[in-house]
Amino acid sequence: MKIDLILSPSDKEISDIYNGLSAFNEPYFPDLDETSLGYFYRNEDGGVLGGAVGKLIFTAFHLNYFWLPESLRGLGYGTHVLKLMEQEAIKRGAINMFLDTYTFQAPEFYESAGYQEVGRFTDYPKAGIDKIFYQKHL
Repeated sequence: MKIDLILSPSDKEISDIYNGLSAFNEPYFPDLDETSLGYFYRNEDGGVLGGAVGKLIFTAFHLNYFWLPESLRGLGYGTHVLKLMEQEAIKRGAINMFLDTYTFQAPEFYESAGYQEVGRFTDYPKAGIDKIFYQKHL
């Protein structure tokens, strides 16, 4: 046996590790059911202008990506789509919602929507920027 340092692992190498971890976790999460969902603001041609995408895992909903263009910020669109995500998560059995953001993104927005900071990576991914983790009991 040997150990290699790989700077850019292949998709197969990453998949091998992921699949091993998934097999290890399986007894703790039998019948794993993950459902992805998203809300999208679209233009007249159907192109995506912005929105939010997340994943329901058992009773937890993780908001993975949430973005609006500058032209839609501060007009209530973000609050609206966040509330829609929360309502849909509740309908599907979620009791908590989780997300993360950087200090230069929108921490005040999430806090004003009732999210509580539950953790923080300081100076991540570089000095002067923190990654903040939030949770909201639905």
